[in-house]
Amino acid sequence: MPNSLGGRVLAQMTLVALVIGTSLTASATERVTVSLVLAGAIGWSFVPVLQLLTGLFLIRGSAPAHRLRLLDRYFATGWPWALWILAVHATFLLWPASRRAGHFVLAAVAVIPILWTVKLLVTYCQQELQLDPHRARIRVVQHQAVTYGLFFVYVFFAVSLWPRVVGLFA
Repeated sequence: MPNSLGGRVLAQMTLVALVIGTSLTASATERVTVSLVLAGAIGWSFVPVLQLLTGLFLIRGSAPAHRLRLLDRYFATGWPWALWILAVHATFLLWPASRRAGHFVLAAVAVIPILWTVKLLVTYCQQELQLDPHRARIRVVQHQAVTYGLFFVYVFFAVSLWPRVVGLFA
């Protein structure tokens, strides 16, 4: 583990890219090779960059001298999602019939990391940002709105949703 805070933040960002890239690539190809892991991690490296930006949004107003420490601790709140991603894709690999369960089951199970992350972030805002409980909840709601907004924009473009919507009215 890197000694500097900047190195630790970078290491955590790399871990996020590796978890997402490896899980999705292994699930899609049903293989794990060094080249696939690297390609997947590079391909999904925009996710930790967006996470960094949403983290900076969450800690806005904090002293510049404390930002790396706050970001280091912010990235530590992402473990419920990492576990969910790994569990879902491991299930796909170990039990291929589970792929037929559909996106609704995945969405239902995603409630667990959603709620867990919100709890961790509220605690983070109270302990690390010294916000009172009400302001901590407001800050987390704002953060989650930005996070899910970015997610929906990504999905919107990834599946070419706009041409599909326009096509409905053509």
